This record gives sequence, structure tokens and C-alpha cells, in this order.
Amino acid sequence: MSSPTSLHLPPNLPFPIKVASLDIHPPSPVFRGTRLLTYSFVYIPASRESSPETRFGTWDCSLEGTVQAWKLKVGDVVSEKRARERPAIEVIEPCKHGVQIGGLCGICGKDMTDYDYTGFSDTSRASIQMTHSAFGPTVSLEEAQRLERETANHLLKSRKLSLIVDLDQTIVHATVDPTVGEWISEGEAWEERKNRREKKLEKEREKEREKAERAKARDEEDGSDDESSSDEDEDETESDGEDECNPNWEALKDVKKFRLGPESFGATPSPRPSKGKQKVIENEGCMYYIKPRPGWKQFLQTTALKYEMHVYTMGTRAYAEEVCAAIDPDGTIFGGRLLSRDESGSLTQKSLQRLFPCDTSMVVIIDDRADVWEWSPNLVKVVPYDFFVGIGDINSTFLPKVDPITAGPPSGTSSPSSRSPPTSVAPSTPTSSLDITSSITSEAEREEERERGAQETKQMVAANSLALEAQLEERPLAKKQEALLDDDAGKEGEKTGESSVAKAKGQDKPDEKPAQVKKALLKNDDTELQRVNKVLEEIHTRFFSAYNAHSSNDKAKKRRSSSLAGKSKPYDVTDIIPRMRADTLKDVHILFSSVIPLDTKPESTEIWRVAHMFGAKCYSELSSMVTHVVAAKHGTVKVDAARKRGGTKIVWLSWFTDSIALWHRQDETPYLLDDPSLTISQPSNSPLDSHQISPDLEPDDDWDEDPAELGKQGAPDFDLDEIDWNDVNDEVDAAMNESDDDDDDSKSEKSAMRSANASDDESTDGTHSGVSSPSSTPRKRKRLRSLTPSEIGVNGNKDTLRSPLAKRKKLAADRTGASRLKDSISANDLVANPVALTDLRKDDLHEEEEEEEEDDEEEIDDGDLDDDFLAGALEEEWG
Repeated sequence: MSSPTSLHLPPNLPFPIKVASLDIHPPSPVFRGTRLLTYSFVYIPASRESSPETRFGTWDCSLEGTVQAWKLKVGDVVSEKRARERPAIEVIEPCKHGVQIGGLCGICGKDMTDYDYTGFSDTSRASIQMTHSAFGPTVSLEEAQRLERETANHLLKSRKLSLIVDLDQTIVHATVDPTVGEWISEGEAWEERKNRREKKLEKEREKEREKAERAKARDEEDGSDDESSSDEDEDETESDGEDECNPNWEALKDVKKFRLGPESFGATPSPRPSKGKQKVIENEGCMYYIKPRPGWKQFLQTTALKYEMHVYTMGTRAYAEEVCAAIDPDGTIFGGRLLSRDESGSLTQKSLQRLFPCDTSMVVIIDDRADVWEWSPNLVKVVPYDFFVGIGDINSTFLPKVDPITAGPPSGTSSPSSRSPPTSVAPSTPTSSLDITSSITSEAEREEERERGAQETKQMVAANSLALEAQLEERPLAKKQEALLDDDAGKEGEKTGESSVAKAKGQDKPDEKPAQVKKALLKNDDTELQRVNKVLEEIHTRFFSAYNAHSSNDKAKKRRSSSLAGKSKPYDVTDIIPRMRADTLKDVHILFSSVIPLDTKPESTEIWRVAHMFGAKCYSELSSMVTHVVAAKHGTVKVDAARKRGGTKIVWLSWFTDSIALWHRQDETPYLLDDPSLTISQPSNSPLDSHQISPDLEPDDDWDEDPAELGKQGAPDFDLDEIDWNDVNDEVDAAMNESDDDDDDSKSEKSAMRSANASDDESTDGTHSGVSSPSSTPRKRKRLRSLTPSEIGVNGNKDTLRSPLAKRKKLAADRTGASRLKDSISANDLVANPVALTDLRKDDLHEEEEEEEEDDEEEIDDGDLDDDFLAGALEEEWG
């Protein structure tokens, strides 16, 4: 006997109501339209002049059966909340119509489409679609729970779980580029020629063996002219060197192909006459090329031992059936459990409740897209398979365009995979013309929504058709292969040029011209399915370990008959998978640099959310807790601060993405940021800092700038160690000599006048001039210059700096730290000696005045060096 059906008061009653009478008593039979109770309510008119009045209404039954019990009594006042939470009456039905097919009850055969004044249709009682077919039966919530309990018990006995498998870029990669077909034809033709050559060689070897046997049997007197080797078909034989195979053929050997008609992918005839590829698509359809992922056979066979596998794809039903026929020709892996976009109910999202509406504790998903599942706890994300370079997902037009870095799910929205299970629909009975009108209005809104959805579907199908047509017309694979060959040819030309230069220098080697080998665009080196297989095995092991531990508990055995939809079970993949994900970046504290836009709240981004899913903790500012700085570029403030602080691993963003893609924390060493461009950082009081001393600046420009600040402005475009200072010195000397030749006469006159007015001490002082005595042989003198950093060295003698600019730098450097104004003086010192501060300032000012006077004298001395030398030379010449 079936359980009774609980009926709730309809939500459109004028609550609060008071039960005036119960018009039917148990165990009386009821039919559609039978009055169940009468209620009263207070009617408040819209006009303020009229006073409130008491009115009455009735509630009629919307189904057939026998009344079992009332949950109300006469005089009860029922609010809207009370009506929603507690049933009003329980009725035992002869059939609950929990399974419906094509508008009929699958159990009793009654028509479910009857719609009367009550506003209730029996079709709403079985609205859950659990089968993989769009035209399969629908069931009620109660029936869905019963079916899932049976399925779960069957899987537990078989020690299996359920696995939902995506096709495109997860198990296979597809394209419609006709270039693939041409490459396959070239490869098949090459294989055929190769087989012919092998057969011909085998025949020739057989003839040689027969000839050798006959030669043994013949006598020496017999001639050998009766047998001669046949040279026919010799012209058909091609050498292996001349017959070159397409470099992509090896990877294309297991590619499957099939043709779908235009109706299979939504191509609609154009009102205008079509030309070219569009006409071919409309008339003949489209040829698809499917590349199974390496290791797919072993993966499917191994996984099928531990999982019951379902296909869920955004491709059409016809496309999905052809792909499944290619990878599972006998149907032993998927067994017809295939769900396409034609049956899923959505063209942009995937819903786990579409197949498992009540219990998802035993369901695992593998897919290359996580956003379509809203990062469901049941998901194991797969690295996308991109065999056909640059093609992507052939059905990506139907998938949402989501930025994996900055786009997160809208707050307050629930994902399809996290929706609550459907609830049973309580039959309702409108009791007024207003209720009927509102019901008609809602039906019109639903019809409008269906039309809008159909229009959006049509637009997406048209966009998908245009994408397929673009592949046919543009042939992206052929362009990429040609670009690859051009790149190889360019590199070969560079090598040829280098060898020509070497030959011109007499360094040529014996001519070696190896045959140019074409590079393959398509690679067959993917190993992702091996990693996914290990993850699935680990999930299976953890699940049944927890199940065995739970089953061994006596108390747990008593609860085994309870609903599997409960969350108290320890064996639940929605707990196991998140724990495995969280172990990936456990104890990792991340600071993102140049990854999240500045105008975006970090907590709302997808990358922040994913990092937390995989066990990491994220921070907005650098602190002692941060263990990893994940950066998109170097030279940022956060990266520089982390490098100065030390103890923090600074890695590229690819370290993070690879770790979460592989579910394994990657070694940071290959992902460490390279050191930024070389910058010279020296103490601020060093006069030899090449970044602080510039010949284009005034002597005091940039002298007080911090070297660290200069380093932040960017690294120099040259290396001091690579400059040949000897060549620079020669150029400067040549310029100085040329200037001395032009002004020799004017300088001689000026120097003579100055030498006449000079004192004896100045004319005989050799400490300032630094040149030879006047008695030496007269010669042209070059101007003294400051030595280069390479000649002086970092720790060189500062006394060798001779130019006015260098001397001023030297004096400024010597003054650094010498001022006594920076000496700390406490308040007690001032009380004990009130004159101390005044004396200190006077001493410091006096010292600065002396240094300035000495600086002026040195400048005058340096400026008169040439005049002193010329005056001495003239005195020696004139006697």
C-alpha cells in the first residue's frame, strides 16, 4: 500500500484564515472538485469609508482518493507560514502518477493533461527527468528517491561509483578543418606505396633465393643464361629519400572521421543563393575528424571496472552518438548512457541534478571546463586536450565566456550543480476569478520565456554554424603548418649564412648537407589520462575505505535503510574530492602580484576562490605569513619588497596554474622569477657610482638621490664592464688636442700676462700644477682628465680625481656624515651647558666656510695649469 499524499493549503488564499467547518470526514472518498473545508477571513475594502467585513470561502480537492486524516480542526487560525510548513489533510490515492510518459501515467494510463478550474495539472507531479533521453519518462520526487536508492545499492554491491565524462577536449579533440583529411590521405597513400615497395622487395628476395637454389642444383657446365633477373616494374620503384611522408601522419593514424548532415548541427538554408563552402555545408553537411586522447583505450577499460560511466556533452545528439561509436564501438563502456545538449535542458550550463536529482554522494565528474559546473565539489578538472593546434573546443559557442582569473560567479546565485533537490508539488485550488486570471498570466509569462529561450538557442546554433564554416574556409591548421615550415627555413638560412662566414674566414668544414626534416605540427605526447586515472583510483579507494569502516559499525548498519540523500554519511565524494583538492596547496600562503586588477575586489575573483579550494590562503598585502608571491611579471612593488625581505618564494603564475591543473604542488625551482635586469646599488656616499655621476648634469644634480630610488627607475641599457675605456680615452684626448691647437696663440698671450702677475711661490709650486718643470723639453700638453671607473677601481685612490667636477664630488662625499648638526644632544646636556648648541653650530659653519675657500682656490689653480706650463716653456726658450 502506498503512503498517503499530504495536501497543503494553496498559497493564494487570503491569509490569515479561520477554519469554519470540515466538509469531509475520514474515511470518505474524494474526487476532483470535492469541497474539503470552509473558511472565513476578514475582508478590508480599498475605500476607507467602508468598514472591514467577514467573508467566507471554500477549498476544493484537486485529486482522487480517500481521506485518511485531517491535520486541522474547526476554529484553527492558519497563517501563510503555517500553511506552507504543515499539511492540512492526508489522502490515500489509488495511483500517485509518479511515472509519466508522453502525457500519460506510466502506471495507470490516465491522461495527465486534464486542466480544470482548480488550476492544477497532474503533469506537475512528475516533473523530474532522470533518463538520458529527451523523450523519456518523468518521475516524481518520491519515485526519484526510490530509484536512486536502488541504483546506489546496486553500485555498492558492485564496488563501483558513477562517473560523468565530458567528450570534447577531455577524451577527444575534434575539428572540421579539411586540412586533416588531406594529411590523412597523404599518409595513407604513403603507407600504400611503402607496402608496395616492401612486397616488391620481398618478391625480389624470394627470386634471389630460388635462383640460388637452382644454381646449386645445376652443373658447372650448364650456362647461366637461362635465368635472368626481371627488371620490369623497376621504373615504378621510388627511393625512400624521394618519397617523403607527411610529418603529421604518425599522430593522425588513429583519427576517426564521420560526416554529419546539415540538420545535425543546425545549418539552415540561406534565403540567398549560397556559394563555396556554405553551399557544400547546406547540401552535404560537414566532415568531422576526431582524435582520441593518447591512452584512451586503457583509460576507459580500467575506469569501467570501478565506475559506471555516463557521457555528458554540449554537442548535439548525432555528434555525441558518432563520437561514442568511435571510442566505444560495442557499447560496453557507456551502455547508451549519453546526454547531449539536445536533452540537457540548457545550452550554457551543465546540471548534475539532470541525472542525479536527489543524491550526488557517489557521482564524480571529469571535464576540462569547471565554470560550466560552477566548480562543483564532485568535479575533477582535466587539462584541456588541444591536439589540433588553435582549434579549441568545437562546441565552445554554447559555453559561457568566462575569464578564469577575474570572473567569479555572481553573489547570491546558485549553480546548477548545487541546486536543492526538487520538492513535491502541493496541489492547489484557486477559489476566485482573480486566481484564475493570475494563473493564466503566469502561463503567458512561461510561454514568453519559452519563446525567448528558443530565440537564444537559434542564435547560438547559428553562431556555431558560422564557427564551423570559418574552419572550413580559413583552414587554420594549414596556415600554422606553413608558418612552422617558414620558421624552420629561416633558421636554416641563418645557419647557412653562418657557415658561409666561417668559410670566408677559412674555418670551413667539409661540406655536410643533411636533408631538411619537416617538423610535425601535431604532437602525440599527451599523458593527462594517466594522471586522471590515478586521481579516480584514489577517490574510489577513499570512498570504499570509509564505506567499509561505516558498515562495520553496528549502529551504522541499523541506519543503512535510511535515505542516501543524507549528509551524515562518511562515504561521500563531495567530501573526499574537496579534501584531496585542499591537500594540493596545503600550508601555502599566497600573495598575488599583477594578477588581479587593482579595481577588482580580490575576494570576488575566480583565481582567489580557486586558490582557497586547493588549500591555499591568500593575502592582499605582504606580511610574514606569506610563503609565495605569485606574479605575472617582475619589477613590481610587491616582488621587490618580497625580494628584499627574503624567505619568500617568488614564482611565476604558471606555477600556480600547473599545480591546480595537476592536483600536485609543483617544484618551485623551474618557476622562480629570473633576477631583474642588472642594477648597481652602492652606498650613497660613494663618489664612483656610475648611476649618480652623469656628464650631462650639473655637478650637484642627482647627487643626493638614493641609489635604491635610481635603481627603481630602470636598469641601464649598457654594461660598464663591456666598455673599452682605452678607446674612450683616445677619443677624448684627440678632442682635447684639436682644441689646444686652435687656441694656442690666444692661450700663450693670456698665460704670459698671468705669469707676470703671479707670485714667486705660485710659479714654483709643483703641488698644484702636477706637471714637469720648465726646464724639461717643450712639448704640447694635453688637458688633464678624470680617470675612468675601470682605471680607478671601486676602491681606487680618490686623490687621482683631477677634474673640477670630480673634485666637487670628492668634497661633497667627504662632507657626508661630517656635519655636527646631526649629532644628538639631549635636554640634560642643554641644561648643563646652554652654550653647547651655539658653539656646535659656529664650529660647523666655520668648517664649511674653510672648505668652500679651499674649493675656490683649487678651481683657480686647476684653471691656470695650462698658463703656468706655457709661461715656463717660453721663459726657457727666451733664456
